[in-house]
Amino acid sequence: MELRQPPTTPARPARDRAVRGLLIVNLIAVLGLGVFFSVRTGTAGATDPAAAEHAREIAGKLKAAGALDEAAALYEVYLETTDAPAKTRANVAYSLGATYLDNGRYERALRWFYEAESLGTGALADELSKKIVHSLERLGRYHSAKAALDARVQFDSDPAAATKRAASDPVVATIGDEQIYRSDVERMLDDLPPEVAQSVNSPAQRGELLKKYVADELMWRKAVKLEYDQDPELRRRWDSLLKQMTVAKFVEKEVLGQIEIDPADLQNYFEANRERYEDPEGEPLEEMPPQVEYDYRMQKIQTAYNGLIDSELATEDVELYPERMADANQ
Repeated sequence: MELRQPPTTPARPARDRAVRGLLIVNLIAVLGLGVFFSVRTGTAGATDPAAAEHAREIAGKLKAAGALDEAAALYEVYLETTDAPAKTRANVAYSLGATYLDNGRYERALRWFYEAESLGTGALADELSKKIVHSLERLGRYHSAKAALDARVQFDSDPAAATKRAASDPVVATIGDEQIYRSDVERMLDDLPPEVAQSVNSPAQRGELLKKYVADELMWRKAVKLEYDQDPELRRRWDSLLKQMTVAKFVEKEVLGQIEIDPADLQNYFEANRERYEDPEGEPLEEMPPQVEYDYRMQKIQTAYNGLIDSELATEDVELYPERMADANQ
């Protein structure tokens, strides 16, 4: 069965609104670029306070209008060029972090929340810590989020303890004068597969986790002293691993994060492949099995991934010689 997308004819008013919307967005972008270049240009290294403030003003309007990417870009311009007091820059860094958070870009949000924290946030401290916890949770860094939350609770109960650890985060080991806190060790769990991390729950298992953490730290220090970290083969493997992890993150965001399942398309896929899901005893299926959505999603992911590969290969001057991959001895 051939699958075809049913033709759709958008209503003229909706199309007209879309055109007007694009014109408005283009106008905003032009205005934003004008501010960007007015701030960036000038005498070498000099900044124009008026232009920087103008960038901040336009960024606020863009954010209110929902143009979050453009607003974030201008906020960054402002922070890079202004010589405003630390408190003012902290407030803007907080706004920039909140903009990225609203836009679902949690890594960038954290970067600017931490910037605001380093500048000193005053009255924003409580709200800032909440945003940091929120961002860490969204990123799946659950133990880091818990540590940040514990620190906020401690600060709420004792403002003078801003530089101290939370009472619920005790010292679990010492290496010379260095103290190791429970949250430091538990962050290891964030880097483990969820099913493995969830299995580390008994006192004995957590004791072994602590032992491994300290042992790894001691061996790392000794290995660095012996310059194992400079080994060429090790660095090559590290570069390869970093590349693989970065590509995996890219694919996760650019492919997996863009996959959407339309119920009508899913139903069409099911009807076209119904024989694959028939009951073993020949009984007619009364409803769609869960396996159908999984198979359809995997097909869409594979198609999108292949399309991404083809697109990347087409954008560069690439020549492939697969025949040269054959073993000469075969």
